[in-house]
Amino acid sequence: MTKVSFIPHLPGGIVTPELLRKIAAVAEKYQGRLRIAGNSVIIAGLTLADSDQVAAELGVPGESHIASSVRAVTFCPGKPDCARGLAESSRLGLELDEEFWRQEVPAKLRIGVSGCPNCCAEVFVKDIGLYATAKGYRLLVGGNSGHKAQIGRMIAENLAHEKVAPAIRLVLDFYRNNGENRERLGQTINRVGWEVFLQETVPKLNAL
Repeated sequence: MTKVSFIPHLPGGIVTPELLRKIAAVAEKYQGRLRIAGNSVIIAGLTLADSDQVAAELGVPGESHIASSVRAVTFCPGKPDCARGLAESSRLGLELDEEFWRQEVPAKLRIGVSGCPNCCAEVFVKDIGLYATAKGYRLLVGGNSGHKAQIGRMIAENLAHEKVAPAIRLVLDFYRNNGENRERLGQTINRVGWEVFLQETVPKLNAL
């Protein structure tokens, strides 16, 4: 019998003790295996029917492995929970996850937010990455950690917290208008041309 996994959506890996106990209980009930990976707790070894039951009992939406959409936003603790933090990356990450998670785009798209230049959220290899400096966030686009790995390119700096979401909306607008099916953001920009991308986005970013 084919087995599947259920991955509850836990933005930034932030979870209450109550929900953790609930996850453990349903995993035990349906004879699933628990695995912690990144910011997720994976319940593996389920039947498809049991996976649906697990989702219903937890009351938490699940992550998708295959959807052409914005995936869960990755972010580090940042201020005040990290001594190196220069910004509240968790607050920003939660806001971005609430707005952008599961939005449709031509292919999967990953967003990462780091609260300092150490970039613990690996923002240089995210489709859209941000890291904080003393003057604000730097915005990187086009990264990819897959089999066609590439480093993201900085297109804006010194972005205030409230300017980040509007900046991402501009990037996603370009992607939706120009991206082909199953083509990652960086691949779209490479095909269309960085000059075209920068001409269409940077003036709008500067006007935010």
